[in-house]
Amino acid sequence: MVRLDAGETTVRFAPETARLTVRQGSDELASGTVRAELGDETVPATDSYALSSDGDSVRVRYDGVGAETTVMLTTADGGVHVSVAVTNTDGEPKPVGRLCPLAADELAFGPETGVYRHGYQSWTPTATLPVGEAFPAVDPVDVPMMTDVAAPTATSHCQIGLTEGDSHLTAGFLDHSAFVTRFDYEHGDGIESLSAVCPGDGVELAPGETATSAPLRLDAARPVDEALTAIAERTGTRMDARIGEWVPTGWCSWYHYFTGVTADDVRTNRAALDEWGLPVEVVQLDDGYQTAFGDWRTLAEGFEDMASLVADIDDADHTPGLWLAPFFVQEDAALVDDHPEWLLTDGDGEFVPAGERHGEMYGLDLTHPGVQAWLRETFRTITEEWGFDYLKLDFLYAGALPGERFADVTRAEAYRQGLATIRQAVGEETYILGCGAPQGQSVGLVDAMRVGPDTAEYWVREGESASEPAHENAIRNVLNRDYLHRRWWVNDPDCQLVRETTELSMAERETFAAIVALTGGSNVFSDRIDEIGAAGRDLLERSLPPVESGTVSGVGRTEFPERVVCERPADAGRAVARFNWSDEPDTLSLSLDEDERGWDALECEPIAAGGTVERTVPAHGCLLVHVVPALDRPHLLGTDHLGGLGDRLERVAWDADEVGGRLTLSVDVETPQELILAVPDGWTHPDGATADGTETLALTARPGTTTVSFERH
Repeated sequence: MVRLDAGETTVRFAPETARLTVRQGSDELASGTVRAELGDETVPATDSYALSSDGDSVRVRYDGVGAETTVMLTTADGGVHVSVAVTNTDGEPKPVGRLCPLAADELAFGPETGVYRHGYQSWTPTATLPVGEAFPAVDPVDVPMMTDVAAPTATSHCQIGLTEGDSHLTAGFLDHSAFVTRFDYEHGDGIESLSAVCPGDGVELAPGETATSAPLRLDAARPVDEALTAIAERTGTRMDARIGEWVPTGWCSWYHYFTGVTADDVRTNRAALDEWGLPVEVVQLDDGYQTAFGDWRTLAEGFEDMASLVADIDDADHTPGLWLAPFFVQEDAALVDDHPEWLLTDGDGEFVPAGERHGEMYGLDLTHPGVQAWLRETFRTITEEWGFDYLKLDFLYAGALPGERFADVTRAEAYRQGLATIRQAVGEETYILGCGAPQGQSVGLVDAMRVGPDTAEYWVREGESASEPAHENAIRNVLNRDYLHRRWWVNDPDCQLVRETTELSMAERETFAAIVALTGGSNVFSDRIDEIGAAGRDLLERSLPPVESGTVSGVGRTEFPERVVCERPADAGRAVARFNWSDEPDTLSLSLDEDERGWDALECEPIAAGGTVERTVPAHGCLLVHVVPALDRPHLLGTDHLGGLGDRLERVAWDADEVGGRLTLSVDVETPQELILAVPDGWTHPDGATADGTETLALTARPGTTTVSFERH
């Protein structure tokens, strides 16, 4: 018996049966075999093995007939990593089936278990549900667009979390470059089986070649949310995640104009944006400029001179952005007639369906040399001839559909070949946002990623699936994938809609703005600017600039986490948002410690030290409080920025002298910010300042450093 201890996570492996057991302390959580499929065989199929150990690592090799199997185990920071490899020792090629570092058939998770399920691609719902519950079924015609068609219904991609009482087990693969990794499970009164799967997709393994699963991390030492964060950090490092300093802010044409957009619409909104003076960078043209999905360089009327449109955006000091779906082709596109051999086909030679949008849609074979040449030519045109620097690549799942390909590689490998071809064509400086994309398989190739379904002009539509466009559906995923932000990429929550002409209530718009402001992802809006009233403009302004990150509490415990916190290290402050996810008004409260005071950021009212703020919050609304240490001298209390400025507040200094003191604040912003200062008893405001009678002072801070003087009295 081999035993590996990583704190509370303990793994025991019995080499003679290839059986692995996971424990949380002394409690057994899961037990099953390590296995691999090669041809018609499941291995290891022998109890003859050789074991070697090197410190915290163990390797067990099985020499079977026609296949050699190796199981590798190691400890790392509270978790145990397991992988399985199979080598073809036969004289003929054999197809690779499932590689399973753990196929558990005994689990200690009963009917009260919560299951954190991570969706396959951007739009696939991600949340924690009770074990017996499931998201509403997807319309059959949308199945290829929303789910992994090769996986069973009960599955979680990339990582999974199980919680029941004080027991928790989180498992995640640490690399997704070779496989569409997933966790298949069966449930009844609890979790009855759980298999960690790296699908080999039937790729032929030549004699002497080896297929190795991605490392599986097993973590029973910490709660699911903390364990998911640790998995994301290790995966991002291993896959060379692109984590840049820039977080996109901007305007997008889609949610007002949809496919009816014109070049003049883009120019008009760009001019309105400049007149407003909102500090956003990207001006992005969305769907509507092309004649068909697949014919991206055949332009619709009015878009014949893309370079001129780009110049108009660029000359106004904005970053020109373009949407396209490079792996997604509609049935009547010229590309289908010209190059049918470029499309994914099934075993009967028929095109693989990718869903319906403009009629039947298909996916490209990204391993075909002709497709790769076409991708290079298309993207060089877009970036070099037209001049776009920011690209939103949509419906990317179409390149990872199961099917017959030119090259004998896994779906993940084919997909990454396509993305790598694009990255090579556009260069390292072009910003790429993925959307409708397999999540783990995109790490290291995109700069930002849509992490949820499309938002919409309404909260939710009854009876629709959790993958459909809706504010609620977008928010569910944004909260439950927050831990990926700045570990795999920059999270994109989709666009804010703040105009008054949608079905969204003011409370719902405030909730989305607060989530965007506190979590630090991309901040793009998609309204016709002339339709945005004063309240909408104020809300947008208050969500900018982006902070580095926030923290979502409740991931792994509930479907809709109810709390988001954005820390402000410069003065130990923080912004705290609590949400009412019900369809009726509800009372929400937040109590401060005795040594804390606060500012109700939506009601614009101070909260006394040790006090409690309690509000009746509308359906889908939020309570947002800025909390700071309560000091006996003037200090920053709250900000107009919904996230309390977060890391954008770079420095806070207090210099006292015999008659008073000076408060110095340094902020990394492009436009002035309204700050609220707490002024305790015994201090007076500077000349010309006005107080509101509640010991607070409103102050406009300019970009850079602002100093305010106070006197004792």
